[in-house]
Amino acid sequence: MDPARDTPIIRSTIYLRGIGIFLMFALLLAVIWLFTHKAPESLEDVVARTRYATKAQLEETQAASLSQQAIDAAIPAVAEQLAAAKPAAVEKPEQVIPGSPTAAKLAPKPVSTPAPIDSKVKDADKPPVPAPDPPQP
Repeated sequence: MDPARDTPIIRSTIYLRGIGIFLMFALLLAVIWLFTHKAPESLEDVVARTRYATKAQLEETQAASLSQQAIDAAIPAVAEQLAAAKPAAVEKPEQVIPGSPTAAKLAPKPVSTPAPIDSKVKDADKPPVPAPDPPQP
């Protein structure tokens, strides 16, 4: 640039024009993106649609087969049956309390007691036998 034309006003004008061009492109891209952008669809969204359709179908069939009045009429009879029922103990052999007589019956019996280990080694005083010499070629 010619030093006579190099003034702060000219420099700031060129700088502002560059920023303006950049902002115009950014605005143009934002407008294009606004009109062409679609929400991304994940696999979860696709599967959710079928789940919601199945749920709606189930709710319709349940509402058609059993009305709220029938449910309200059945509640007192079921409540009487539940109140009259006595709880019964459930025998499950896999649920055993450790240390109980049942656990003692189910415990495996010891096979036999092993003989005590002899602490004395035979021939402990003798020196070990040396290895044979390797063959010579």
